[in-house]
Amino acid sequence: MNNIQAQTFGGQILRAHLLGKEIFYCPEVLQSAPTPARGGVPVLFPQFGTLGALPKHGFARTLDWQVFSMLEGCVSANLLLTEQENWPHRAQLNVDASVEDEHVAIYFEVRNVGETAFTWTGGLHPYFLVGDVLKTRVEGLLDTPVLDFGAQQLETRDIDQHHPISPSIRLYSPNMNVQLTQSGFDAWQVWNPSAQHALQDIPHADWQRFVCVEPVVLTPKTLAPNETWVGQLTITLIDE
Repeated sequence: MNNIQAQTFGGQILRAHLLGKEIFYCPEVLQSAPTPARGGVPVLFPQFGTLGALPKHGFARTLDWQVFSMLEGCVSANLLLTEQENWPHRAQLNVDASVEDEHVAIYFEVRNVGETAFTWTGGLHPYFLVGDVLKTRVEGLLDTPVLDFGAQQLETRDIDQHHPISPSIRLYSPNMNVQLTQSGFDAWQVWNPSAQHALQDIPHADWQRFVCVEPVVLTPKTLAPNETWVGQLTITLIDE
């Protein structure tokens, strides 16, 4: 069965099933607002990480969106982001996601609906449910043809690295093998907190169950009034 689930807080996709396989990591107990859920696919906007003076990963993941499930296997989330502290702008954010056959397709749209140009970074932050990150690898990154997480010493240190963008890469894990295809973004960000993490919002051992492979915009992008940017991530089950 193919289905997808999202929540209004953060406009966040929480779960998706493809041919009976759970695609995203999501803990059984979610943090309450205003803490974002650590799992699924958070939306990062208008700042990636700490690349600026705004709160880490921006405001979008800590606000209430409108979420619509129009058809089985489809969900849309929309947010009108108005002026915030240190961000005197207005943006319309749209996330449209669907599951069909062996694909999950996620569209992320940013439109400047204000009267002044703004510059932003951000993107999508999917937590892939891999089962055992130490038996997981990514193939096809331009600067690292094979990124083997078992060789990253995740028992003692985290992995948090960005890679030049490529149209598609492949994620191999005990839980599933998928091809990740993107358009519109300018980097792949790879993250896992390691066994030494101090995160309080997931069971401690769950670090080994997921890896984040994120299509993101790291080079600041400027949108003039009425200008729109669109990015897409497609996740496809593969047999290899």
